[in-house]
Amino acid sequence: WARPAVATNPRLTEIVSSGLVGLPGGAWGDVTHLIARLRAGDYDTAFIPSRSSLLAYVAWRAGIDQRVGLNVGWRGFAHSVRVAPPPGRHEAELYLELARRLNIDGRARMEFYPRDVDRAAVSARIVAEADWLGDRPLAILHPGGGRNPVRLRLDKRWPAERFALLGNYLVRHHRAVVLLVGDASDREETQAVVGMMTENAIDLTGTFNLGEMAALCEIADFFAGNDAGPTHVAAAVGCPTLAIFGPTDAAVSSPYVDADRLFVLAAPAADGAFTWSRGPSYEEAVVAADILLAARDRP
Repeated sequence: WARPAVATNPRLTEIVSSGLVGLPGGAWGDVTHLIARLRAGDYDTAFIPSRSSLLAYVAWRAGIDQRVGLNVGWRGFAHSVRVAPPPGRHEAELYLELARRLNIDGRARMEFYPRDVDRAAVSARIVAEADWLGDRPLAILHPGGGRNPVRLRLDKRWPAERFALLGNYLVRHHRAVVLLVGDASDREETQAVVGMMTENAIDLTGTFNLGEMAALCEIADFFAGNDAGPTHVAAAVGCPTLAIFGPTDAAVSSPYVDADRLFVLAAPAADGAFTWSRGPSYEEAVVAADILLAARDRP
């Protein structure tokens, strides 16, 4: 499921599929197969950026001598180097701490590398379908997200009516071409946003793979989305990005990039059940959009 996020990264030599290990539907046969595959690779070191006792077990049984991983509640019992993560730190910082324990420079930021074929396909489509020639700001809205193979969190979605108001503002005040993106499961949400907008917007939901969406974000001037994969990809390729957080903690999982092209809006903490009524508001998003669209002219 996460493979497309790293598959095109030129720093990687090989990706070894873990199958359904640790995912719903996985069986013990998947675990033994992965152990055998890793043992055959005769690896010296494994980094396990996970709190999973199962992955700790897999690396140990695969005969990898140096196993560096997170240890929470002794679930990292099989690691040779155990890192106890302190609460409240960004997830990326926890993972980078594994490298630091082996005296490896832990300075890094998120990155994503679209393929040239993705860039070519996107350029042709934007000219043909949006009649965009670079003369107006290109703004992307991703109102969906909240789905993965492990859990469903639709409450992570900023209200559709606020996305619609933001889209109208981008057209009226910035002359932007507004595109809505997402995978097929987001179609109901994006159609709701388009239906509530009084200005024109182009719904491209379900028509881009992750690499093509990243290529689109490379040329875009603005991206606004929820705490979901596309928001992180947009930030990773350098698109001025508004990341909107509700029930999840932005301090732990916001896009891990330099702050000059990232604006995070987070709902204020409160006791009881989460509700978007406390914010972030449409007015806050407008301020963020103005700041980020001004940033597009900076090198």
